[in-house]
Amino acid sequence: MSDQKKMFRGTFLLTAATFTTQILGMLYLIPFYSIMGGEENLALYGYAYTPYTIMLSVAAAGVPGAVSKFVAKYNALGAYETSRKLYKSSLIVMMASGFIAFLALFFLAPYIAEAQSAAGGSGDHKWSAEDITSVIRVVSFAVIVVPFMATWRGIFQGHESFGPTSASSVVEQILRIAVLLTGAFVVINVLDGSIKTANQIAVFAAFVGAIGATLTLAVFWRKRKPIMQQQIGTDTSGISLSYGDMYKEIIRYGLPFIIVSVSIPVLLFIDQMTHNNALSLAGVPGALQDSWFGMLNLTTHKLVMIPTSFASAFAITILPFITKNYQQKLFDNVHGQVKSMILMLLFFVIPAGLGMMILAAPIYTAFYSYNEVGIMILTVYAPVSIIISLFSVTCSIVQGIDKQSHTFYVVIIMLIVKAVINIPLVMYFYTVGAVMGTAIALGVGVIMNLIIIKKYGKIRFSAFVMPIFKIIVLALAMTLVVEVVYYLLLMNMNQPLTTVTAVIALVITVPIGVLVYMLIAFKTGIADEVLGERAMKIRRKVKFL
Repeated sequence: MSDQKKMFRGTFLLTAATFTTQILGMLYLIPFYSIMGGEENLALYGYAYTPYTIMLSVAAAGVPGAVSKFVAKYNALGAYETSRKLYKSSLIVMMASGFIAFLALFFLAPYIAEAQSAAGGSGDHKWSAEDITSVIRVVSFAVIVVPFMATWRGIFQGHESFGPTSASSVVEQILRIAVLLTGAFVVINVLDGSIKTANQIAVFAAFVGAIGATLTLAVFWRKRKPIMQQQIGTDTSGISLSYGDMYKEIIRYGLPFIIVSVSIPVLLFIDQMTHNNALSLAGVPGALQDSWFGMLNLTTHKLVMIPTSFASAFAITILPFITKNYQQKLFDNVHGQVKSMILMLLFFVIPAGLGMMILAAPIYTAFYSYNEVGIMILTVYAPVSIIISLFSVTCSIVQGIDKQSHTFYVVIIMLIVKAVINIPLVMYFYTVGAVMGTAIALGVGVIMNLIIIKKYGKIRFSAFVMPIFKIIVLALAMTLVVEVVYYLLLMNMNQPLTTVTAVIALVITVPIGVLVYMLIAFKTGIADEVLGERAMKIRRKVKFL
């Protein structure tokens, strides 16, 4: 199988798995929101999850991505024994790193909670520093397992095997949601427990999901190990690295992965530390601040992460292939793979982001309840998913062309921009200002990444302009059709929207939008330009295209 076909197959597997986990991650919020009773009660979940995500990135130390890149590089050179030596030791290192990070988060929890509480602005707030501390300590147990599990996934990816990552991701999400919903329901409705206890059970579900994912990877490892052993037997490269040399290289690769992986959580943490204070300065009552923060950091954020699921899969898939071709000086292949990935990403993400923006009201109402502030935040946040996706993929490309040292400066500048503009934007635009700050900061990051890619990767971006323009025109045409259909539906529905009418609106408008977009894309030929031979396969199955 050619590299191009392997890359697209891996992209399909990871996209399907990531999209499935994101859909599940969105759907579970409907019953979870109902069980917990509103955005304010979900805020505690958000207060704990952001520091957990940051500590997780620190614990992993960029090793999963670095291991994937290292294994791909040395496999391309035929040095399979060197790859094996690295990945065996890296799993042990990650077990130790996870345990140390767990202890750090567990014992730092009171200080983190106090800082968040102090940043909470003025007025009455439902959650105290003690409440936040208890939930952070519960979720910290997941840090023991996740770095080890993520590194194991990186080993498979370095061998250009994406099925294990896909399957384990789905298992992890299903287990997590099952424990989260069951636990929260039993605590509140059966045991008549507190909202705080329900939140503790909800975050503990991350630990259970990680255990399930690790066991799934073990099953795949048992099946794939003989094939890897055969590769080691063919190693005639003569390359032999000491552990010191290997880990110097891993650290060089890993630091940018840490920086990239914490960038989005740190952006959210900046919101967490500035949002309520800025609202206080703007005169917003304290009673509203936690509710609006819950909308920003959890309810709308979860929805916006659906379109970005494409980016996660594309970023993981493209790295080993670009690394391999870059190491072999096959720059035309690198250009072709970068072009294919970016165009395919935008082909899906642009219509998804614009569609979510137009249908923000029925989407938010269907998943939660009708809330004008939540709908307004989602309307602005939805197109930001396009920028988030581009940032994720362009960071992966920068690392693939071995310019990962530049990533540090990109992310630092991006975070400085966010920190400087966030409070003024929130004071002026309220919670929507935080979304605008994220969009501006990420936009700066994307532009800097593209400059690096053009300069060092020998990428000809002029070849991207016309296809991207066509995709934007198609997406706008789809958006117009959806807007008209939605407006006609609203004329025949009672206002404001209810959950039932919102679902009806989505059931009608979403399929129409997808059908219109795909029909125009295939009739105009842009689908062939972006999807290549896969477009013909789709045509054979769907006759009217």
